[in-house]
Amino acid sequence: MYTPRKKILWFAIVSRIAVFILQAIFNALIPNHHADVFRRPLDPAEKVSPWDRIVYFLLDGLTRWDGEYYLHIARYGYTYENTLAFYPLYPGMIRVVGVVLLKVLPMLNIQSAMILAATFINFACFIKSAIILYDLTERVFEDTVTAYKTAILYCINPAGIFFSAAYSESMFAYLTFYTMLASIRCMPTIYFPLALSTLVRSNGLINIGFPVYFGFKNICNSASRETRQKGNILSTAWYILKLMTLNNCFTLLSTIIISMSPFLLLQIYNYIKFCTSTYDTSLLPTHILQYAAENNLVLPGAENSAWCNASVPLAYSYVQKTYWNVGFLRYYRFKQIPNFILAFPMLLIMLHCVKEFLFEHKNEFYSLGLFDGKAKSENTNHVKKYPLNMFVFVIHGLFLTTFCLFFVHIQVSTRLLASASPLIYWYCASIMSYKCSDHVDSQYESRDNIFSKWKVFILSQERYTLQDKLVLSYFIGYTIIGCFMFPNFLPWT
Repeated sequence: MYTPRKKILWFAIVSRIAVFILQAIFNALIPNHHADVFRRPLDPAEKVSPWDRIVYFLLDGLTRWDGEYYLHIARYGYTYENTLAFYPLYPGMIRVVGVVLLKVLPMLNIQSAMILAATFINFACFIKSAIILYDLTERVFEDTVTAYKTAILYCINPAGIFFSAAYSESMFAYLTFYTMLASIRCMPTIYFPLALSTLVRSNGLINIGFPVYFGFKNICNSASRETRQKGNILSTAWYILKLMTLNNCFTLLSTIIISMSPFLLLQIYNYIKFCTSTYDTSLLPTHILQYAAENNLVLPGAENSAWCNASVPLAYSYVQKTYWNVGFLRYYRFKQIPNFILAFPMLLIMLHCVKEFLFEHKNEFYSLGLFDGKAKSENTNHVKKYPLNMFVFVIHGLFLTTFCLFFVHIQVSTRLLASASPLIYWYCASIMSYKCSDHVDSQYESRDNIFSKWKVFILSQERYTLQDKLVLSYFIGYTIIGCFMFPNFLPWT
């Protein structure tokens, strides 16, 4: 018999193996589309063994699109200005693990070792993120079944191919969900995963709001408990002010500073490398310099980029705008309608979840969810669909969804939201009809399934409602289509 967490562990492994197999089959059967995008320049003198060819055959489909950038950065660093749009922790880990793999598997060249490293890192991060999401959901909903359904849906999420490809989605999801859980638990080392998340994706900075919110929430709840007998708002406010001592403020401020420090150091590094003449480009390999000349790419130390002379020299926004045309409403063109359709299900689910939560908790909205309000809920027979603990997650999800709607390439919304917010999984888990009818202690799976490593309710449910079919069609359908499109350089999310 498998516990919920162990079932999730095994199903996460099975789901990743399924994605690996599907992408390898589609990559072998379908010829690649000749997309006019960045291709990492390869060393022509590098030897390729039969073992390398096996790695390429099995995993080369996972290196497309942004994966080309990550693998290039992992091997050569930030050699071109457009690579500054990709943050360093993930490619840095690829390089470290790749070097270790070369020691263990000397028959491989550096390129195939790094492809293996990228795959291994994402495999490990995805499994850990699935388990962390289960723990997070169980803490927020205080319900094992909802937590179990949430984690199972995460394992087949519609951006599944990106969680296995050489992308930072799996690592970012792991660090983000861990930050959320650690914030609820008020762990003193919260700054560690938080700081790392800012080195994986730019929206990792938004995660700083979680420890700030839950730190203040704990103070408010402590004050509420102490002044409950008085029932006076002024006395509660006064007690909150007393709890906000210099020590608490210093702890919160130090967490913010430590969490943002890696991000600030990265900006300094980018400026020194690309905006000063200290970097000697002659140290770069010939094929790297040749690729830059052929594609008009800006090398380090060129000192001719507009962002270098800005009052706040941040490379990320400049690179996104210059190389990918990212900006407010810049993607609203008739030719992008197919991409809007592609992102529509994710955006609709997110907005519908936000709307339902805010409508259900409209009476508590003024308090920003800072007070548990259990006393109120005990006096009513109405069972709410969403716990008030979701408040900060809903605001976080709403911010990201709004940002996706107006600023980013709209098709990116699917993978961005799937790796940064648990809302889509919580909403879909709440509308699915599955309930275990067997008389087993756990009540999360049927009797037959709890003895299987891979059998779960979505594969063996006897009756499916229309909502069940829509959710599973979206999740599984996008996963399969993604495994077909992505490895062949066809446009996907």
